Amino acid sequence: MTNPTASPEMIFYISNGGIGAIRPDGTGESYPQFAGQVEYVFPGGKQAVFHSQDPPKDPKAAYDHPDGRGFARTHLWLYDFATKAIREIELPTYMRLVGLIPGQDRFLISGNTNHVFTLFSCDLNGGNRDMIYTGPGYAYGTSISPDGRSAAFHITGTPGRPGYEIYVIDLVTKQRTLISGDHELLQFGPFWSPDGQWLVYQRCLYRQDPGHDRSDVVVSRPDGSEHRVLTSGQSHWFATSYGIPGRHGSGSNMPIWSPDGRVTCALLLPDSRSPWPWAVGRPDTDHFNRDYRPEQARGGTRICLIDIHTGKITPITHDDPPTWNFRLCWSPDGKRLAFIKADVGKLSELWVMDADGSNRRLLTRGANGLGVDHPRWVRLAVASV
Repeated sequence: MTNPTASPEMIFYISNGGIGAIRPDGTGESYPQFAGQVEYVFPGGKQAVFHSQDPPKDPKAAYDHPDGRGFARTHLWLYDFATKAIREIELPTYMRLVGLIPGQDRFLISGNTNHVFTLFSCDLNGGNRDMIYTGPGYAYGTSISPDGRSAAFHITGTPGRPGYEIYVIDLVTKQRTLISGDHELLQFGPFWSPDGQWLVYQRCLYRQDPGHDRSDVVVSRPDGSEHRVLTSGQSHWFATSYGIPGRHGSGSNMPIWSPDGRVTCALLLPDSRSPWPWAVGRPDTDHFNRDYRPEQARGGTRICLIDIHTGKITPITHDDPPTWNFRLCWSPDGKRLAFIKADVGKLSELWVMDADGSNRRLLTRGANGLGVDHPRWVRLAVASV
């Protein structure tokens, strides 16, 4: 029976290949039969968009060819929390939702097919499409500015332009601006500050680090006029690799903004090494086949807040012994922070703490204790899902 006084906030996550949900106080854990992964929750919390993808015929081929050749089709679903109604948004294959454009009843959609990147807007049914950009290369990590006028993304594979570059595109004029480009750098995942005045992203020295394990955190003005490198020594944990054999998780770990405008990230302790190290000489597309070396693991990460104006880095976790914290997610009011914790030799867990790192508590180890990843903290219009 639904508790009418229960908190309308919910943390969604991925566990054992499906969606889980739990309240921030640890109650109401459930595993609803939604499709795939939460992509977006509408303001007001009445509806959400979920993403699903038919199983790849060959998981390694799907990773090696991220433009879709290894996958079956993708799906976007519009779900109503109150009525439980769900319907598919009609879109071309391999499309992903970026989000709802602020101030409009229109989605921003991105996709890659045959090494061509496409960005367009559409109505909530997938129709009335307005093409914003199409061109060669593979692009993702797209985010919308708070005012809804611009989007930022990174792109690689553009003919004659090695490395990963960051661009901002005006959604009205459709003009692109190169924010940062350097063929020696993998520049990844631009994300807008709450006031729209900055982008935060990562720079990885990918030639020296083909596993993309580490990066530095950078902020830039969205017109490319100013850049600040906030960390040094490639100290941010980028390509997370965690878990145990048979339950090995991975995926890009992103710095995020706190609601009050600080960069929040997981920085590596000196000389840290995960239990899934990158093998020298392994091709940089072979991320699925790392070797498990728990006896070689050492160190871990600390969750840190960075003041972009002073450069001051403030750690808010101090684990003893050290562990691997990552995949950060702020509460809507900015008072608490959810994160994933992955001790060596154990499966990942979902934790929550206050904004200063105090009052940490375990929320869940996932479905049947099989691990957790990709938390998303939202406020809903219903008390349960």
